[in-house]
Amino acid sequence: MSAVSDSAAALHFPCTPGGSIAASKMLMLGMGILMLVVAVVVLVEGRVIAALLAFAVALVSRLAWRMSGDLTPIRLEVVPGTLTVRTRRHPIEIPLTGMSARALTTDEIAHLERLASAGGFVVATGGFDSHRLGEFDLYASNLGHAVLVEAMEHRLVLTPDDPTRFLEALEKAA
Repeated sequence: MSAVSDSAAALHFPCTPGGSIAASKMLMLGMGILMLVVAVVVLVEGRVIAALLAFAVALVSRLAWRMSGDLTPIRLEVVPGTLTVRTRRHPIEIPLTGMSARALTTDEIAHLERLASAGGFVVATGGFDSHRLGEFDLYASNLGHAVLVEAMEHRLVLTPDDPTRFLEALEKAA
């Protein structure tokens, strides 16, 4: 698939899961599968209460894994005057009035990874307040491609697969 596709004047930029975010999702999925296996093994041994507890943990892990992708960006769409972040649940439209955008530096990306992680899990979406980046909303699929977009009252960190072409498209659309 092409990194960028055109349709009816809209530019589409895929956001493919990768890096620490993809690893975190796989860790969460693996934990849920492991707990499901533990539930079956202890149930076979006749330990019903332990099996129910392990099954409950497996269900919570599955629910967390599923919910963790609800606001993760699938693609970014740029049309003149508007940026749309397409997620599984709903689109987020950002007017590009007074827009400025730039790729994050390597140091800022490392800071962002520390900021968005806890106990080996990295969150892909949320609101953050950082001493280095200020207050922003994160919609990420791969933190290695992080771009800071500021438009009106919006400050977003987004992660298109092709940050350079995304920044060029934003410049033209604003």
